[in-house]
Amino acid sequence: MDFAVKNFDHKAEEVVRRGREIYERDIRSKVESDFGGKFIVVDVVTGDYVIADSDSEAFDLAEEKHPDGVHYVARIGHRAPYRIGSRPGAPR
Repeated sequence: MDFAVKNFDHKAEEVVRRGREIYERDIRSKVESDFGGKFIVVDVVTGDYVIADSDSEAFDLAEEKHPDGVHYVARIGHRAPYRIGSRPGAPR
């Protein structure tokens, strides 16, 4: 990967930008049809990723693989990994 690790400052905005870029460019077409709804954690320095049923499981797997990694989380097939608020008609 041509990413200069020594120049990477780990700002949240850069992690998100880099994570989305890697996901869209290298990963999405490989995982979306088989793993929709699952969580993916991408190491934005190496480009490695893990997929799991929950975000906590995915983070645990990612940290085992790259303990010092810089991780980006997404939900496969969704615009965002989480929903904030409620749906119309949902119980309160």
